[in-house]
Amino acid sequence: HEMLGPPGSPRFCTPVIAPPVDIYETKESVVVVVELAGIDEQEVEISIAGDRLTIRGERADRQQAPGRLYTQMEIYCGPFERTITLPAEVDADRATATYHEGFLEIVLPRAQRPPNRQVHITVR
Repeated sequence: HEMLGPPGSPRFCTPVIAPPVDIYETKESVVVVVELAGIDEQEVEISIAGDRLTIRGERADRQQAPGRLYTQMEIYCGPFERTITLPAEVDADRATATYHEGFLEIVLPRAQRPPNRQVHITVR
């Protein structure tokens, strides 16, 4: 994470975090796994526009007890967003997502292309 503040001062995370992702392909789909530990699944928005997938949301602010003076805060709270270019054409209408133990898994079935067909064109 990029940290803010001069050397020797408390270190704090940047205001918008881009969560880490793994992307892999199978014969049937493209799968995106996003690390989102501690985030309520209702706080996550997933959208697809063309070949771009965007995951965004916000981690709720943790209750800070009175009398605590943080010298380092790396467990971020606040907004996050990550946009990735998909490696293949997908069928967004058939996409599914599951959230388990801090990982969001998005399965994007590959787009069904019509079979190649032969077309006769008359030259005039």
